[in-house]
Amino acid sequence: MAKAPKPSEQRVVLEKVSWQQFETLLAEMGAERSARFTFARNRLELMTPLEEHDRCHKLIESLILVLADEGALRVEGYKAPTLKRPDLGIAIEPETGYYIQHAAAVHGKRAIDLAVDPPPDLVLDVSFSPRTSDRLALYAAIGVAEVWRYVSQLGDDFLKGTLQIYCLEGDRYVEATHGLAFPFLPAGRILQFIDESDALGLMTALRSLREWLQSIPK
Repeated sequence: MAKAPKPSEQRVVLEKVSWQQFETLLAEMGAERSARFTFARNRLELMTPLEEHDRCHKLIESLILVLADEGALRVEGYKAPTLKRPDLGIAIEPETGYYIQHAAAVHGKRAIDLAVDPPPDLVLDVSFSPRTSDRLALYAAIGVAEVWRYVSQLGDDFLKGTLQIYCLEGDRYVEATHGLAFPFLPAGRILQFIDESDALGLMTALRSLREWLQSIPK
């Protein structure tokens, strides 16, 4: 019997969309919508995330919370925030946006408004199928200092993907082995945490992560 096809991210692309039309669509679909938006040059992409997106988000969130706890850092996280720059005609929704260095600036706020708030210090961008837009260019235009990009294929081994860390230098990103928010953390240790979570369970992976953090010379 032939195997059922694997689910994939559903993407719809609309051309010649004005900023006002985009704003109207945002308002009509509301905050509880499932679709994620990417808007640039009057081109709108709508992506419907899958359960795997949420699992990746939760794993990385767990990792970041442990990093913050061990380092006595404040972290403010926003799931799928709408990062809009009307003056540039662009908008993008990452998996998650985190404020670490600038956590105090957004403490207590329910949503991010880039007209008054700084951009997130770190965003997580997860993809299981080819993007139709250059998301790194949009994050750079907004001024996001660091991007963690997790890329994988759907299926039983979706947690066997790759993770790249990109740091903003000038107006473009440079791939780095270590990030800015947590300069002691190599990309390989993030992947190790994801692998251990998948193979051994989240709590075991979290204990291993704490032990590793406590072993780092202060």
